[in-house]
Amino acid sequence: MNVPPTQIGIGRTRKRNLFAHVVEELGIRIVRGILKPNEAFPNEADLGREFGASRSVIREAVKSLAAKGLIESRTRTGIRVLAPMHWNLLDVEVLAWRYSTMPPAQFYHELFEIRLMIEPEAAFLAAQRASQKQIDAISEAYEGMAGASAAGDTGIEKDLAFHRGILAAAQNPLLLQMGNLIAVGLSISHKISSESYTVFLPLHKKVLDAIARRSPEAARRAMQKLLAETLEFVSGHLRKPGEPARQRSVTS
Repeated sequence: MNVPPTQIGIGRTRKRNLFAHVVEELGIRIVRGILKPNEAFPNEADLGREFGASRSVIREAVKSLAAKGLIESRTRTGIRVLAPMHWNLLDVEVLAWRYSTMPPAQFYHELFEIRLMIEPEAAFLAAQRASQKQIDAISEAYEGMAGASAAGDTGIEKDLAFHRGILAAAQNPLLLQMGNLIAVGLSISHKISSESYTVFLPLHKKVLDAIARRSPEAARRAMQKLLAETLEFVSGHLRKPGEPARQRSVTS
């Protein structure tokens, strides 16, 4: 099942204005390899004519792409596209552009490999370090998820608040940078199959309960199980008929 990125809410953003349009189009060209690393980047005048944009708009777009690690300005040689290793893959727009160039299943598995490395450990730390206020926030997000499920709503905002709440409760600011990856993963899960939300609500409760009773190992295992089973469930919707299942990264 090939789900176009525009249908999952993380693909091409609506062209809010000319600046956003220029950034998006150039970003996608870089990610797709149309504009290649170390080759000359189009000059301001050519880009201005192509997009019907002023020099100031083009310059701001170039600054935005540089901030995302896609290009850099070099003395004498001018602007050059950077290799993928330099891209800020935690930037939600860069993630969206990558998604637009990759098979959905491949992109989804990449995301979950990282989530499986990070979130179980974040849950472990949250069970050790969370303040009561942070536990209450996670619980409130869960209750919002449960209410949305009962009402037949997606509840994706509450789901994201649940996972981000656990990152915050781990008391390590660097973990908060993983929020964009989680947001993208949740968006894919919800859009590919709305069933995933209802099916895995009880597993969210197990994560919450383990954190609330200050049981780090149980919190880690519960998060591993939640992510592993979500991955398997959504992968089943992405697999082509007859294609074998991938081996799960974490056993239940």
